[in-house]
Amino acid sequence: ASKRVVEEAERKAKMVGGIPRTADGGVDYAQDFFGQPVNMTVSGQLQAEIYACAMTSVYTFGPTFRAENSHTSRHLAEFWMIEPEIAFADLHDTMRCAEDYVRYCCKCVLEDCLADLEL
Repeated sequence: ASKRVVEEAERKAKMVGGIPRTADGGVDYAQDFFGQPVNMTVSGQLQAEIYACAMTSVYTFGPTFRAENSHTSRHLAEFWMIEPEIAFADLHDTMRCAEDYVRYCCKCVLEDCLADLEL
């Protein structure tokens, strides 16, 4: 049992910032999220939060990337997402924004894509 404790302590000591490392200090991609080198980006949410303080409400729309070790058919590592930012909003303001967005999308589908729905 103590041998396992020592091995676990040595393994954790090699990790830098929670990232598994090889003996030479490189990233151990065999234990990393995707098992290979990948490029990640961030959303514009941080910038949007600043803009929302000046403009009250803003949104970003673009690709989103997740670095989670979930290899299932139901979990996306990359997808497109809309991110609204509303300054000084409470839960009711947030719900109203979401409801208005869904209502707008449904209205556009009914007005512009009715033929597609009839298939």
